Amino acid sequence: MRLIFAGSSQFAVPALRGLLEVSPPVLVLSRPERPAGRNLKPRLCPLAEFAQSKGLPLSQPEDVNSPDSVRSIRSLEADLLITASYGALLRKPLRESTRLGAINLHPSLLPLHRGATPVQSALLKGDSLTGTTIFALNSRLDAGPILAQKELPILPEDDHASLEGRLAELSARLLLDLLPVLERDGVVGREQDHSRASYCAKLDKDDLVLDWNMEANTLHNRIRAFSPLPGAYTLLRGERLKILAARPLPEPPSGTPGSLGQVVKNTGFTVNCRDAQLLILKVQPAGKRAMDAWAYQLGARLNPGERFAGEPPKPDLENT
Repeated sequence: MRLIFAGSSQFAVPALRGLLEVSPPVLVLSRPERPAGRNLKPRLCPLAEFAQSKGLPLSQPEDVNSPDSVRSIRSLEADLLITASYGALLRKPLRESTRLGAINLHPSLLPLHRGATPVQSALLKGDSLTGTTIFALNSRLDAGPILAQKELPILPEDDHASLEGRLAELSARLLLDLLPVLERDGVVGREQDHSRASYCAKLDKDDLVLDWNMEANTLHNRIRAFSPLPGAYTLLRGERLKILAARPLPEPPSGTPGSLGQVVKNTGFTVNCRDAQLLILKVQPAGKRAMDAWAYQLGARLNPGERFAGEPPKPDLENT
């Protein structure tokens, strides 16, 4: 089959790597370079970097739906357009620019967790099961007919990076199994049960702040959902401290929410939450590398009653 593959994030890389073994795409579509890092230098997204390293034909249009872009893609006379975390809406002319249309790899069990943040959303909600779905793209968000779907348990130790990585590998295998079926039978799927649809909440910077008045399990899920990047955080001694790994304990809080609970030798330390203590296992101080919480507390010399907090209150501009 003549394939076109579109993607941007690391999630899309295993699928493209798998295609190289069976049917290398005639074109890879990815997002334009964007400023990144401390120096804000233009940088390729992970999929574009991988495609470039393999010498694949790569296009990074600002507007993939522009008439010129659609015309160029249609001229390739491809059979199928495959997308995975591409990050842009594909309008009808583009979806119909290949013989079999366009399909998408989505890391959730659709119709659950439609939208841009399905992995974070599953972790935030404390789901024990997720999976991946390949569906035919249509005009509605993640609502097209399902072509293939496979479940994946969420492990207690999973965070965003580990869960997305396992889902990416599962999606790649599912795609390779599906391609011969599509070539033989065409794109024929089953309609989603739209009455069961749920949507990913829009996430912003406020979601990264740890509010110790919440339950320990809720905070644990928030930490998992944003680890290692961008990282949920608290304030300690006026500085941001990212919490990258933690585990709820059965012990009730020994003090007010946000206070140091106890130091656990060779492991880390606990912070009191509304209902229990949360054992902190891995942290990243501002401007430093990630480290074990035990090593961190040895250097920080945490004191009994030490306070962890959210963001400081914003100034009242009307009274200043």
